[in-house]
Amino acid sequence: MHDPLRKIDDLALALEELRLHVGPADLSVGDRKVNGLLYISLANACLRNRAALLYGGMGANKTTLVNLLGSAFTGLSFDEVENLMITGHPEQTEEKMVGFIDPRQWSCPPASSRPSGSGSSFLSEDGGAIKVLWTPWARSRWKVINEINRFPSGKQNLFLELLQKRKVGYAGETLEIGDTCYFATMNPDFSSTYPLDEALLDRISISVPATQPDFLAGLALAERKKEVWELAESLPRLTIEEFDALPGMVASVSLDSQVELAIISLLRDFTLCERAPAFDKTQLSGGSKPSRGLCAGCHYFNNPEVCCWQVDEGLSDRVRQDLRSYTRAISFLLGLGSSEGKIEVLRAVAPYVIWHRVSPNRTMLERPPYYGARRLEFVKDLVEKSINRTLNERGEMNMIFARAVDGEISPREAAERLSENDDPIARLDYMRALERMV
Repeated sequence: MHDPLRKIDDLALALEELRLHVGPADLSVGDRKVNGLLYISLANACLRNRAALLYGGMGANKTTLVNLLGSAFTGLSFDEVENLMITGHPEQTEEKMVGFIDPRQWSCPPASSRPSGSGSSFLSEDGGAIKVLWTPWARSRWKVINEINRFPSGKQNLFLELLQKRKVGYAGETLEIGDTCYFATMNPDFSSTYPLDEALLDRISISVPATQPDFLAGLALAERKKEVWELAESLPRLTIEEFDALPGMVASVSLDSQVELAIISLLRDFTLCERAPAFDKTQLSGGSKPSRGLCAGCHYFNNPEVCCWQVDEGLSDRVRQDLRSYTRAISFLLGLGSSEGKIEVLRAVAPYVIWHRVSPNRTMLERPPYYGARRLEFVKDLVEKSINRTLNERGEMNMIFARAVDGEISPREAAERLSENDDPIARLDYMRALERMV
């Protein structure tokens, strides 16, 4: 087996040289800058059972890029990958997407037994078990959902089932789809689009904007002489063995304790709420949101260094898993060693894992430099504040709590020292944990 990472590097270079994907280096990881749309898409291709959403206006190279990557990673032709894709529209039926009942069974003799693993209690007229013909998209390990927000909310439930259960059911039959790469594209709100369900958004692991080509990119694209499908034949391709090996190679990338602590603290900064049930903002609903006056009078309210009041939603544990996975994947793609630079990777990746899952406080978002539209930049600033606070101001606080857990000091002594910290994690997490230890 050849080195898959070298092939992926060659693929990234080939996409730019062939003018199939050009764009600014807008993702900064320490001193290194890469194209965010490309590298986040590549990271998702190295993982399994994670879903990447490419968000942006028409003609921003979202669908074409995903299909080009699908061709390179699965070894299929560009046309074959394109034919696997499903595209959203209100009349799209489940039969067209996942499968339909085999019409030949109605004229076949009775089946001697039910299909292996079907578990179906549905029978045809002759007494045989109903057979479902699964579509190529349902059976594919590279699933692309084009224009996902053109599916009505009821049909979005199908994707919720896929991402949650890793299997799909139809007419009593169940297809185990196994480890799969998921990609979705989404245009801004138009008259023919529908809001994405919040539960589905929580299962979308990462979202990256796809912007229109700038002036230099436009000049580069003007030099392209051949069609996309012709140029796609020149791209490096991974073998099935190399494609299958990628998740294990990513999983072997280690994350140090500093990164793990920053991830957990980041989740708690967004989720802890003194006025929510069990201090858990994910339990809020209806009018009980920070944007609906929940935080009025709270001593953390209007403190720009505290995240809790600046977004309506808390973050589920899926976010922790996604942060770990994409930090590993980007570190793998950039060839980072066992300990170097991982906190900078987290700093770069975290906003893309979070921004589609939360609703910023409009009062803050509408101020410069966000102007009501730059939600990703707003979340980037919150992530930056959380990580910096964990690495700097919270150092002593974390050490006190760790010493109490390890038995080096008593929980009472730790609680007394931590009571001096007006930090949500200290007051609502550490102090409560110490009280249970007493």
